Amino acid sequence: MQKLVGAALLSMTVLAGTAAVAQEISGEITVWDWQYNSEKWGAALKQLDAEFTAAHPGVTIKHVAQPHDTYYQLIQTANSSQSGPDVAMMHAGTFGVLNYTDVLAPLNARITPEFKASLKGWESVGGNFDANGQIYAVPGSLSGWVFYYNKQLFRDAGLDPDTPPKTYADLVAAADALKAKGIVAFGGGNSDGWGNLQYLNILFPGDFDAAQSAALATGALKYDGPEFTALNQHLVDLLKGGYFDPGYASTVHWTEGVAAFQAGQAAMIAGIASDTVSYNEFLPELGDDLGVFYAPADTVAAPYIPVSSGPVWTIPGYSKNQDAAWAYVEFITGPRGAAVQYEQAGILPINSGYTIPDTAPAFVRNMVADMQKSETFLYASSLMRQDIAFEWIRKIQDVVNGVAPLGQALGELQALQDKPQ
Repeated sequence: MQKLVGAALLSMTVLAGTAAVAQEISGEITVWDWQYNSEKWGAALKQLDAEFTAAHPGVTIKHVAQPHDTYYQLIQTANSSQSGPDVAMMHAGTFGVLNYTDVLAPLNARITPEFKASLKGWESVGGNFDANGQIYAVPGSLSGWVFYYNKQLFRDAGLDPDTPPKTYADLVAAADALKAKGIVAFGGGNSDGWGNLQYLNILFPGDFDAAQSAALATGALKYDGPEFTALNQHLVDLLKGGYFDPGYASTVHWTEGVAAFQAGQAAMIAGIASDTVSYNEFLPELGDDLGVFYAPADTVAAPYIPVSSGPVWTIPGYSKNQDAAWAYVEFITGPRGAAVQYEQAGILPINSGYTIPDTAPAFVRNMVADMQKSETFLYASSLMRQDIAFEWIRKIQDVVNGVAPLGQALGELQALQDKPQ
Protein backbone atom coordinates (compact mmCIF):
# COMPACT_ATOMS: atom_id res chain seq x y z
CA MET A 1 0.00 0.00 0.00
CA GLN A 2 2.82 2.38 0.87
CA LYS A 3 4.36 1.84 -2.57
CA LEU A 4 1.08 2.55 -4.34
CA VAL A 5 0.45 5.65 -2.22
CA GLY A 6 4.01 6.76 -2.89
CA ALA A 7 3.49 6.30 -6.61
CA ALA A 8 0.26 8.27 -6.47
CA LEU A 9 1.93 11.08 -4.51
CA LEU A 10 4.81 11.14 -6.97
CA SER A 11 2.30 11.34 -9.80
CA MET A 12 0.60 14.27 -8.10
CA THR A 13 3.99 15.92 -7.70
CA VAL A 14 4.71 15.46 -11.40
CA LEU A 15 1.33 16.92 -12.30
CA ALA A 16 1.87 19.81 -9.91
CA GLY A 17 5.32 20.37 -11.38
CA THR A 18 3.72 20.82 -14.78
CA ALA A 19 0.93 23.02 -13.46
CA ALA A 20 2.02 25.89 -15.64
CA VAL A 21 1.76 23.69 -18.70
CA ALA A 22 -1.54 22.28 -17.43
CA GLN A 23 -3.07 25.76 -17.62
CA GLU A 24 -1.96 26.14 -21.21
CA ILE A 25 -2.75 22.80 -22.84
CA SER A 26 -6.22 22.31 -24.21
CA GLY A 27 -8.07 20.88 -27.14
CA GLU A 28 -8.49 17.31 -28.34
CA ILE A 29 -5.81 14.67 -28.69
CA THR A 30 -6.36 11.45 -30.59
CA VAL A 31 -4.67 8.36 -29.17
CA TRP A 32 -4.19 5.12 -31.11
CA ASP A 33 -3.24 1.73 -29.73
CA TRP A 34 -4.20 -1.92 -30.10
CA GLN A 35 -5.01 -2.54 -26.43
CA TYR A 36 -7.81 -0.09 -25.64
CA ASN A 37 -10.55 -2.68 -26.14
CA SER A 38 -8.77 -5.45 -24.23
CA GLU A 39 -10.37 -6.41 -20.94
CA LYS A 40 -7.64 -5.60 -18.44
CA TRP A 41 -5.17 -3.31 -20.16
CA GLY A 42 -8.01 -1.46 -21.83
CA ALA A 43 -9.61 -0.82 -18.43
CA ALA A 44 -6.31 0.56 -17.14
CA LEU A 45 -5.97 2.87 -20.14
CA LYS A 46 -9.53 4.11 -19.69
CA GLN A 47 -8.82 4.92 -16.04
CA LEU A 48 -5.64 6.77 -16.96
CA ASP A 49 -7.51 8.77 -19.60
CA ALA A 50 -10.05 9.78 -16.96
CA GLU A 51 -7.34 10.77 -14.48
CA PHE A 52 -5.46 12.75 -17.12
CA THR A 53 -8.50 14.74 -18.24
CA ALA A 54 -9.42 15.39 -14.61
CA ALA A 55 -5.97 16.91 -14.12
CA HIS A 56 -6.16 18.73 -17.48
CA PRO A 57 -9.83 19.76 -17.85
CA GLY A 58 -9.11 21.68 -21.02
CA VAL A 59 -8.10 18.50 -22.84
CA THR A 60 -10.37 15.87 -24.32
CA ILE A 61 -9.13 12.48 -25.48
CA LYS A 62 -10.38 10.60 -28.51
CA HIS A 63 -8.97 7.14 -27.80
CA VAL A 64 -9.21 4.77 -30.76
CA ALA A 65 -8.68 1.02 -30.48
CA GLN A 66 -7.08 -0.12 -33.74
CA PRO A 67 -6.75 -3.74 -34.92
CA HIS A 68 -3.34 -5.22 -34.22
CA ASP A 69 -2.97 -7.16 -37.46
CA THR A 70 -3.39 -4.08 -39.70
CA TYR A 71 -2.08 -1.48 -37.27
CA TYR A 72 0.97 -0.40 -39.24
CA GLN A 73 -0.98 -0.19 -42.48
CA LEU A 74 -3.20 2.32 -40.71
CA ILE A 75 -0.13 4.15 -39.39
CA GLN A 76 1.31 4.37 -42.90
CA THR A 77 -1.98 5.69 -44.27
CA ALA A 78 -2.07 8.33 -41.54
CA ASN A 79 1.53 9.28 -42.28
CA SER A 80 0.78 9.65 -45.98
CA SER A 81 -2.20 11.91 -45.32
CA GLN A 82 -0.42 13.73 -42.47
CA SER A 83 -3.56 13.26 -40.44
CA GLY A 84 -4.22 10.78 -37.66
CA PRO A 85 -3.24 10.26 -34.04
CA ASP A 86 -1.51 12.76 -31.79
CA VAL A 87 -0.19 9.85 -29.73
CA ALA A 88 0.46 6.40 -31.18
CA MET A 89 1.49 3.19 -29.47
CA MET A 90 4.17 1.30 -31.41
CA HIS A 91 6.47 -1.64 -30.94
CA ALA A 92 10.06 -0.98 -29.91
CA GLY A 93 13.00 -1.06 -32.32
CA THR A 94 13.03 -1.14 -36.10
CA PHE A 95 9.92 -3.30 -36.21
CA GLY A 96 7.98 -0.34 -34.86
CA VAL A 97 9.11 3.12 -33.81
CA LEU A 98 12.51 3.17 -35.50
CA ASN A 99 10.87 2.37 -38.83
CA TYR A 100 9.09 5.74 -38.71
CA THR A 101 11.74 8.20 -37.57
CA ASP A 102 11.11 10.39 -40.62
CA VAL A 103 7.55 11.15 -39.52
CA LEU A 104 7.79 11.09 -35.72
CA ALA A 105 8.51 14.10 -33.54
CA PRO A 106 11.94 13.90 -31.84
CA LEU A 107 11.40 14.09 -28.09
CA ASN A 108 14.85 15.01 -26.74
CA ALA A 109 13.93 18.62 -25.99
CA ARG A 110 11.02 17.46 -23.84
CA ILE A 111 12.82 14.74 -21.90
CA THR A 112 14.38 16.01 -18.68
CA PRO A 113 17.41 14.25 -17.17
CA GLU A 114 15.24 13.18 -14.23
CA PHE A 115 12.57 11.70 -16.49
CA LYS A 116 15.14 9.87 -18.59
CA ALA A 117 16.82 8.43 -15.50
CA SER A 118 13.50 7.06 -14.25
CA LEU A 119 13.00 4.81 -17.28
CA LYS A 120 14.90 1.96 -18.89
CA GLY A 121 14.79 0.88 -22.52
CA TRP A 122 15.82 4.10 -24.24
CA GLU A 123 18.10 2.21 -26.64
CA SER A 124 14.99 0.62 -28.19
CA VAL A 125 13.55 4.02 -29.13
CA GLY A 126 16.76 5.87 -30.03
CA GLY A 127 18.05 6.34 -33.56
CA ASN A 128 20.61 3.64 -34.39
CA PHE A 129 19.66 2.00 -31.07
CA ASP A 130 21.56 4.72 -29.25
CA ALA A 131 20.03 5.60 -25.87
CA ASN A 132 21.88 8.92 -26.01
CA GLY A 133 20.91 9.72 -29.57
CA GLN A 134 17.74 11.13 -31.06
CA ILE A 135 14.76 9.76 -29.11
CA TYR A 136 11.48 9.06 -30.91
CA ALA A 137 9.31 7.44 -28.24
CA VAL A 138 9.00 6.80 -24.52
CA PRO A 139 9.28 3.22 -23.20
CA GLY A 140 5.98 2.00 -21.81
CA SER A 141 6.59 -1.17 -19.81
CA LEU A 142 9.03 -3.99 -19.08
CA SER A 143 8.50 -7.11 -21.10
CA GLY A 144 10.40 -10.06 -22.49
CA TRP A 145 9.93 -13.19 -24.56
CA VAL A 146 9.64 -16.37 -22.53
CA PHE A 147 8.36 -19.92 -22.71
CA TYR A 148 5.43 -20.66 -20.42
CA TYR A 149 4.76 -24.31 -19.66
CA ASN A 150 2.14 -26.44 -17.95
CA LYS A 151 3.78 -28.44 -15.16
CA GLN A 152 0.92 -30.94 -14.94
CA LEU A 153 1.22 -31.82 -18.62
CA PHE A 154 4.96 -32.26 -18.11
CA ARG A 155 4.16 -34.71 -15.28
CA ASP A 156 1.68 -36.53 -17.51
CA ALA A 157 4.45 -37.03 -20.08
CA GLY A 158 6.90 -38.33 -17.47
CA LEU A 159 8.93 -35.13 -17.47
CA ASP A 160 10.26 -33.39 -14.37
CA PRO A 161 7.96 -30.38 -13.93
CA ASP A 162 10.65 -28.48 -12.06
CA THR A 163 13.32 -28.98 -14.72
CA PRO A 164 12.18 -27.27 -17.92
CA PRO A 165 14.28 -27.44 -21.10
CA LYS A 166 17.59 -25.62 -20.95
CA THR A 167 18.84 -26.42 -24.46
CA TYR A 168 17.27 -26.81 -27.88
CA ALA A 169 17.96 -30.55 -27.65
CA ASP A 170 16.10 -30.60 -24.32
CA LEU A 171 13.22 -28.75 -25.96
CA VAL A 172 12.92 -31.32 -28.74
CA ALA A 173 13.21 -34.20 -26.26
CA ALA A 174 10.41 -32.71 -24.15
CA ALA A 175 8.28 -32.20 -27.25
CA ASP A 176 8.85 -35.83 -28.27
CA ALA A 177 7.84 -37.07 -24.81
CA LEU A 178 4.69 -34.96 -24.84
CA LYS A 179 3.80 -36.00 -28.38
CA ALA A 180 4.21 -39.67 -27.43
CA LYS A 181 1.53 -39.19 -24.76
CA GLY A 182 -0.84 -37.48 -27.17
CA ILE A 183 -0.20 -34.04 -25.67
CA VAL A 184 0.17 -30.98 -27.89
CA ALA A 185 3.69 -29.76 -27.15
CA PHE A 186 3.47 -26.18 -28.43
CA GLY A 187 0.46 -23.89 -28.30
CA GLY A 188 -0.49 -20.59 -29.81
CA GLY A 189 -1.64 -19.78 -33.30
CA ASN A 190 -0.40 -18.37 -36.58
CA SER A 191 -3.45 -17.06 -38.39
CA ASP A 192 -1.81 -13.65 -38.76
CA GLY A 193 1.76 -14.98 -38.97
CA TRP A 194 2.73 -13.54 -35.62
CA GLY A 195 2.79 -16.88 -33.81
CA ASN A 196 5.83 -18.03 -35.78
CA LEU A 197 7.48 -14.68 -35.10
CA GLN A 198 7.04 -15.20 -31.35
CA TYR A 199 8.79 -18.56 -31.58
CA LEU A 200 11.60 -16.97 -33.60
CA ASN A 201 12.04 -14.33 -30.90
CA ILE A 202 12.38 -16.85 -28.06
CA LEU A 203 14.66 -19.25 -29.99
CA PHE A 204 16.94 -16.57 -31.46
CA PRO A 205 19.20 -15.94 -28.40
CA GLY A 206 20.11 -19.63 -28.31
CA ASP A 207 22.19 -19.08 -31.44
CA PHE A 208 23.16 -15.40 -31.32
CA ASP A 209 24.73 -13.46 -28.48
CA ALA A 210 24.04 -9.77 -27.94
CA ALA A 211 26.80 -8.59 -30.28
CA GLN A 212 25.68 -10.92 -33.06
CA SER A 213 22.08 -9.88 -32.48
CA ALA A 214 23.01 -6.22 -32.86
CA ALA A 215 24.50 -7.15 -36.24
CA LEU A 216 20.99 -8.08 -37.35
CA ALA A 217 20.02 -4.41 -37.06
CA THR A 218 23.02 -3.17 -39.04
CA GLY A 219 22.65 -5.74 -41.81
CA ALA A 220 25.97 -7.40 -40.99
CA LEU A 221 24.18 -10.62 -40.04
CA LYS A 222 22.98 -12.18 -43.28
CA TYR A 223 19.53 -13.71 -43.46
CA ASP A 224 20.79 -16.36 -45.86
CA GLY A 225 23.98 -16.99 -43.88
CA PRO A 226 24.61 -20.37 -42.25
CA GLU A 227 23.83 -19.23 -38.69
CA PHE A 228 20.42 -17.69 -39.41
CA THR A 229 19.60 -20.55 -41.77
CA ALA A 230 20.33 -23.12 -39.05
CA LEU A 231 18.09 -21.28 -36.58
CA ASN A 232 15.26 -21.15 -39.08
CA GLN A 233 15.72 -24.84 -39.83
CA HIS A 234 15.21 -25.54 -36.12
CA LEU A 235 11.97 -23.59 -36.19
CA VAL A 236 10.76 -25.28 -39.37
CA ASP A 237 11.57 -28.68 -37.85
CA LEU A 238 9.40 -27.85 -34.84
CA LEU A 239 6.56 -26.53 -37.00
CA LYS A 240 6.60 -29.60 -39.26
CA GLY A 241 7.33 -32.14 -36.52
CA GLY A 242 3.77 -32.76 -35.38
CA TYR A 243 4.33 -30.87 -32.13
CA PHE A 244 1.72 -28.17 -32.76
CA ASP A 245 -2.05 -28.47 -32.83
CA PRO A 246 -3.26 -29.32 -36.37
CA GLY A 247 -5.24 -26.08 -36.35
CA TYR A 248 -2.25 -23.92 -35.40
CA ALA A 249 -2.03 -22.19 -38.79
CA SER A 250 -5.61 -20.90 -38.57
CA THR A 251 -5.68 -20.15 -34.83
CA VAL A 252 -5.42 -16.58 -33.53
CA HIS A 253 -2.35 -16.52 -31.29
CA TRP A 254 -3.54 -13.71 -29.02
CA THR A 255 -7.02 -15.05 -28.22
CA GLU A 256 -7.74 -18.64 -29.26
CA GLY A 257 -4.15 -19.71 -28.66
CA VAL A 258 -4.20 -18.12 -25.21
CA ALA A 259 -7.52 -19.78 -24.36
CA ALA A 260 -6.25 -23.21 -25.41
CA PHE A 261 -3.15 -22.91 -23.23
CA GLN A 262 -5.27 -21.65 -20.34
CA ALA A 263 -7.45 -24.72 -20.71
CA GLY A 264 -4.50 -27.11 -20.55
CA GLN A 265 -4.65 -28.04 -24.23
CA ALA A 266 -0.94 -27.39 -24.89
CA ALA A 267 2.16 -27.89 -22.78
CA MET A 268 4.27 -24.92 -23.88
CA ILE A 269 3.70 -21.57 -25.54
CA ALA A 270 5.97 -18.77 -26.73
CA GLY A 271 4.68 -15.89 -24.65
CA ILE A 272 5.45 -12.46 -23.33
CA ALA A 273 6.45 -11.55 -19.80
CA SER A 274 4.01 -8.64 -19.67
CA ASP A 275 1.24 -7.71 -22.11
CA THR A 276 -0.83 -10.40 -23.78
CA VAL A 277 0.03 -14.13 -24.05
CA SER A 278 1.40 -13.64 -20.56
CA TYR A 279 1.16 -14.72 -16.95
CA ASN A 280 -1.77 -12.28 -16.59
CA GLU A 281 -3.96 -14.67 -18.53
CA PHE A 282 -2.40 -17.96 -17.42
CA LEU A 283 -1.93 -17.67 -13.65
CA PRO A 284 -5.65 -17.48 -12.75
CA GLU A 285 -6.36 -20.77 -14.55
CA LEU A 286 -3.13 -22.73 -14.05
CA GLY A 287 -1.94 -21.44 -10.67
CA ASP A 288 1.00 -23.44 -9.35
CA ASP A 289 1.08 -25.51 -12.52
CA LEU A 290 2.30 -22.51 -14.52
CA GLY A 291 6.05 -22.51 -15.11
CA VAL A 292 8.39 -20.31 -17.10
CA PHE A 293 11.72 -20.84 -18.82
CA TYR A 294 13.83 -18.77 -21.13
CA ALA A 295 15.61 -19.03 -24.46
CA PRO A 296 17.05 -22.55 -24.76
CA ALA A 297 20.76 -22.75 -25.46
CA ASP A 298 21.98 -24.10 -28.79
CA THR A 299 25.27 -22.73 -30.12
CA VAL A 300 25.29 -20.03 -27.42
CA ALA A 301 25.88 -21.57 -24.00
CA ALA A 302 24.21 -18.85 -21.92
CA PRO A 303 21.53 -17.07 -23.96
CA TYR A 304 20.35 -13.62 -22.99
CA ILE A 305 16.69 -13.04 -22.19
CA PRO A 306 15.10 -11.18 -25.12
CA VAL A 307 13.45 -8.13 -23.60
CA SER A 308 11.39 -5.22 -24.78
CA SER A 309 10.53 -1.80 -23.45
CA GLY A 310 6.98 -2.95 -24.05
CA PRO A 311 4.82 -1.05 -26.46
CA VAL A 312 6.21 2.47 -26.63
CA TRP A 313 4.46 5.81 -27.01
CA THR A 314 5.18 8.17 -29.91
CA ILE A 315 4.03 11.59 -31.15
CA PRO A 316 3.69 11.94 -34.94
CA GLY A 317 5.33 15.05 -36.33
CA TYR A 318 2.07 16.16 -37.94
CA SER A 319 0.26 16.36 -34.58
CA LYS A 320 -1.17 19.84 -34.11
CA ASN A 321 -1.37 19.48 -30.34
CA GLN A 322 2.06 18.21 -29.39
CA ASP A 323 2.16 19.90 -25.99
CA ALA A 324 -0.96 18.07 -24.85
CA ALA A 325 0.26 14.89 -26.52
CA TRP A 326 3.53 15.08 -24.60
CA ALA A 327 1.75 15.72 -21.31
CA TYR A 328 -0.29 12.57 -21.95
CA VAL A 329 2.76 10.46 -22.85
CA GLU A 330 4.64 11.75 -19.81
CA PHE A 331 1.73 10.84 -17.55
CA ILE A 332 0.97 7.39 -18.96
CA THR A 333 4.65 6.36 -18.77
CA GLY A 334 5.20 7.97 -15.38
CA PRO A 335 4.81 6.45 -11.90
CA ARG A 336 1.03 6.78 -11.79
CA GLY A 337 0.68 5.30 -15.25
CA ALA A 338 2.91 2.40 -14.22
CA ALA A 339 0.94 1.84 -11.01
CA VAL A 340 -2.47 1.72 -12.68
CA GLN A 341 -1.28 -0.52 -15.51
CA TYR A 342 0.30 -3.01 -13.11
CA GLU A 343 -2.48 -2.99 -10.52
CA GLN A 344 -5.24 -3.39 -13.11
CA ALA A 345 -3.56 -5.35 -15.87
CA GLY A 346 -0.33 -6.82 -14.49
CA ILE A 347 1.80 -4.80 -16.91
CA LEU A 348 5.34 -4.90 -15.52
CA PRO A 349 6.69 -1.41 -14.79
CA ILE A 350 9.74 0.02 -16.52
CA ASN A 351 9.56 3.28 -14.54
CA SER A 352 11.61 3.16 -11.34
CA GLY A 353 9.13 5.48 -9.65
CA TYR A 354 6.87 2.48 -9.10
CA THR A 355 7.94 -0.96 -7.92
CA ILE A 356 5.96 -4.17 -7.82
CA PRO A 357 4.50 -4.65 -4.33
CA ASP A 358 5.65 -7.45 -2.04
CA THR A 359 2.14 -8.87 -2.30
CA ALA A 360 2.64 -9.63 -6.00
CA PRO A 361 2.50 -13.35 -6.86
CA ALA A 362 5.81 -15.13 -6.28
CA PHE A 363 5.74 -16.22 -9.94
CA VAL A 364 5.83 -12.59 -11.03
CA ARG A 365 8.49 -11.51 -8.54
CA ASN A 366 10.71 -14.43 -9.54
CA MET A 367 10.36 -13.67 -13.24
CA VAL A 368 11.22 -10.02 -12.71
CA ALA A 369 14.21 -11.06 -10.58
CA ASP A 370 15.37 -13.37 -13.38
CA MET A 371 15.30 -10.46 -15.82
CA GLN A 372 17.16 -8.22 -13.42
CA LYS A 373 19.98 -10.66 -12.71
CA SER A 374 20.37 -12.12 -16.22
CA GLU A 375 21.84 -10.66 -19.37
CA THR A 376 19.13 -9.10 -21.49
CA PHE A 377 19.01 -7.68 -24.99
CA LEU A 378 16.44 -6.68 -27.57
CA TYR A 379 14.35 -9.39 -29.21
CA ALA A 380 14.99 -10.42 -32.80
CA SER A 381 11.99 -8.90 -34.55
CA SER A 382 12.69 -5.50 -32.94
CA LEU A 383 16.09 -5.59 -34.68
CA MET A 384 14.65 -6.46 -38.09
CA ARG A 385 13.44 -3.84 -40.52
CA GLN A 386 9.67 -3.86 -40.47
CA ASP A 387 9.32 -4.85 -44.12
CA ILE A 388 11.83 -7.66 -43.54
CA ALA A 389 9.93 -8.97 -40.52
CA PHE A 390 6.63 -9.06 -42.40
CA GLU A 391 8.30 -10.69 -45.40
CA TRP A 392 9.93 -13.27 -43.09
CA ILE A 393 6.45 -14.13 -41.79
CA ARG A 394 5.32 -14.86 -45.34
CA LYS A 395 8.48 -16.69 -46.41
CA ILE A 396 8.68 -19.02 -43.42
CA GLN A 397 5.05 -20.04 -43.94
CA ASP A 398 5.85 -20.80 -47.59
CA VAL A 399 8.63 -23.09 -46.37
CA VAL A 400 6.33 -24.86 -43.89
CA ASN A 401 3.69 -25.28 -46.62
CA GLY A 402 6.24 -26.73 -49.04
CA VAL A 403 5.92 -23.84 -51.48
CA ALA A 404 9.61 -22.93 -51.31
CA PRO A 405 12.79 -24.46 -49.84
CA LEU A 406 14.31 -22.67 -46.88
CA GLY A 407 17.47 -21.61 -48.72
CA GLN A 408 15.49 -19.95 -51.49
CA ALA A 409 13.17 -18.19 -49.05
CA LEU A 410 16.01 -16.75 -46.99
CA GLY A 411 17.94 -15.81 -50.13
CA GLU A 412 14.96 -13.76 -51.29
CA LEU A 413 14.75 -12.21 -47.83
CA GLN A 414 18.40 -11.17 -48.02
CA ALA A 415 17.83 -9.72 -51.49
CA LEU A 416 15.10 -7.53 -50.03
CA GLN A 417 17.45 -6.47 -47.23
CA ASP A 418 20.12 -5.54 -49.80
CA LYS A 419 17.71 -3.58 -51.99
CA PRO A 420 18.30 0.19 -51.66
CA GLN A 421 15.62 1.90 -49.60
